[in-house]
Amino acid sequence: MRRSLARARQVLALTSVGAIAWAAIGTASSASAPNTELAAIKKAGVITIGMAETPPFEWTTSSGKWVSFNPVLAEKLAAYLHVKYKFVTTGWTGIVAGLQTGKYDIVGAAINATPTREKVINFSHPYYQTGTSFFSLASNPKKLTSISALNKPDVSVAVVTGSDNQEAISKYLPKAQVRALPNASVANLVSEVVSGRADALATSTYLAPALDKKYHFVVAPSLSKAPYGVLPVGVAWGVPKGQAHLLAKINTFLAKEARNGDISKLEKKWLTPANSLK
Repeated sequence: MRRSLARARQVLALTSVGAIAWAAIGTASSASAPNTELAAIKKAGVITIGMAETPPFEWTTSSGKWVSFNPVLAEKLAAYLHVKYKFVTTGWTGIVAGLQTGKYDIVGAAINATPTREKVINFSHPYYQTGTSFFSLASNPKKLTSISALNKPDVSVAVVTGSDNQEAISKYLPKAQVRALPNASVANLVSEVVSGRADALATSTYLAPALDKKYHFVVAPSLSKAPYGVLPVGVAWGVPKGQAHLLAKINTFLAKEARNGDISKLEKKWLTPANSLK
């Protein structure tokens, strides 16, 4: 299993760079739309960035400072735009609504670009790839080693309320009981399983190496067969609808960071099993 997890991790990292390498393609075609958001950012001299706790991509220290992959990359974006940056702390339950209502200019947290979300906001080209996996303890007598085993009325699955992982439960485990926890951390979900309040948890597949290393969870579906889990999706930044100039600028920036190797460096430094359960 560890070999499968390592392989999935390698595939994820390689895909992230490849996805951005072509990010500049087609940005010119979007340049005809109004650039009101980008102009407003330039005039204000600051870009506000919505952040929600998502280790290993971003989390706060005891002093409240945002650290890791996305905060560093967002700081570089601000420098690229020649403006200052301001992080706005929010939760996953309302992160999309906050963007729609103007609480921040972009979502700089690691948000999955799901079809449901794409109906209401736009996404940058992905800098990572993931999906949803279901994790349970090997000691669970129900032997939850497959989707079919999980999809039963006597199986309860913990998940973050409103997340794309909850969508995955609805699609793949419609018969299971759902324990939806608002703005929960991965640690909260793990606690549900370890304490016996839930049989399994649903979360992003990129956390599999960390969860396996610390808790020796069983992963379904098998990563050897589905390295991204179910509902594979790109991890990206969120932008309000209709802001083509801002989106094009962000995509050009991400393409540059991929070409010069900085995104790869940030991945190696921050996106580690040790940081995944902060």
